[in-house]
Amino acid sequence: MLKRSLIGLIGIVALWSAAVHLFNVPAYLLPGPLDVAERIVFLFQRANLLWHIYVTLTEILGGFLLGGLVGVASAIAFSRSPLLLRLTTPLILLLQTTPKIAIAPLLLLWLGLGAAPKIVLVAIVTFFPVMTAMLSGITYMNKSYADLAGVLRLSAWQRFRHIELPASLPTLFAGATVATTLAMTAAVIGELMGANKGVGFLLANGQENADTATVIGMVILLSFLGWAFFALLDYGRRRMEDRFR
Repeated sequence: MLKRSLIGLIGIVALWSAAVHLFNVPAYLLPGPLDVAERIVFLFQRANLLWHIYVTLTEILGGFLLGGLVGVASAIAFSRSPLLLRLTTPLILLLQTTPKIAIAPLLLLWLGLGAAPKIVLVAIVTFFPVMTAMLSGITYMNKSYADLAGVLRLSAWQRFRHIELPASLPTLFAGATVATTLAMTAAVIGELMGANKGVGFLLANGQENADTATVIGMVILLSFLGWAFFALLDYGRRRMEDRFR
């Protein structure tokens, strides 16, 4: 799979380079792959790009973990209390249907320009897919498992650890996979709206300065970060499934 991905990536870069040269596209509209690579190297050397990557990853991972943990805990609570689910559903839906680009300025006003508003924004977009996936896994698991838990008189923790969590792992990781793309988007939106560091901050600077090479370079970098995040999550899924198998 990795080999096919590399071949596809090389093919895309080759087509990109060929198109730029064949159609004589101006560099300010679409720089070639080498120009973009040179700009990324320059940013590593002169703009401390590694630190900006670290900042963005911290925001993504912090918000993802926060939103994921709250989502799992909420799903467990909702599965135990349908009344609580009915009472909180309107608020949850209202929060999720509100455009995140509209929430970001409010979080910036409340929490400042640091990492906090980005982490909260990532947590907000992560919460809903994780919560719904976990709740679906618990709700639609094999009823004989629930009956067995009652017969064995398992405690709430034992029921979750040995029955509910293994049964909901496939749907939980499906929801978490959706949340990874949303988390990347939310972190970049937060940095574009107001930040003084991060990959999104460099992307906004490139846009303001009409620096197409920087903008494309940051988009490519964010794509690779998203791919790495997805691969890490897939590795965690396989490890968890092996553990509970």
